[in-house]
Amino acid sequence: MMGEAIKGPKRSRLSGDERRRRLLDVATDAFARNGYQAASMREIAAAAGVTKPVLYDHFPSKEALFIELVRRARDDLVARGAAAMATADSLDRRLRAAVDAFFLFAEEQPARARVLISTPKGVPELHEAVTAIQDEATRALAALLIAEHDLLPEAPDRSQRLLLTMEFLKAGMHGLAEWWVRHPDVPRAILTETVLTAAWSGLRNQMRKEN
Repeated sequence: MMGEAIKGPKRSRLSGDERRRRLLDVATDAFARNGYQAASMREIAAAAGVTKPVLYDHFPSKEALFIELVRRARDDLVARGAAAMATADSLDRRLRAAVDAFFLFAEEQPARARVLISTPKGVPELHEAVTAIQDEATRALAALLIAEHDLLPEAPDRSQRLLLTMEFLKAGMHGLAEWWVRHPDVPRAILTETVLTAAWSGLRNQMRKEN
């Protein structure tokens, strides 16, 4: 009809959960690309297509947003590790599957991996919160091995040694993941094999029985 305005396609309204996921995705990219200090809530809101008040409705602060991202990535990675270990029939194969699951995560979701392994400096409360999340990851990884009934968790000193071994292993894998960003031509299998070669002898000494 003449004079009638031409209307564009109607935009669907995002649900609260969909908007929250969108904000998390955009924030992940911003933190991974710019670092915690340089990323701003204003830029995250603009990139997600919302106003700053809407962003603050979901996350009360930049610190809370970053902590949520780290916690979600940690939980996802621990779940991936558990699922990978469940497919193998011996401890060395379970450990290999878990290590490879970590590097697969870093390969497929580099931004989330970057956020997970980076601990911001200069914000003591944030550093403490992220460190606590990482410590929980170490305990979860140790629990996965204990649950397989191959390791000796009974004695306090053995339990502590296992936690130290897992922390050493986790920190080394994080370091290799950062190194991998600078050397992307190195196959994932080589990183996995390197970690297994370095870690297996220490873990084997804590086994209840040989597999």
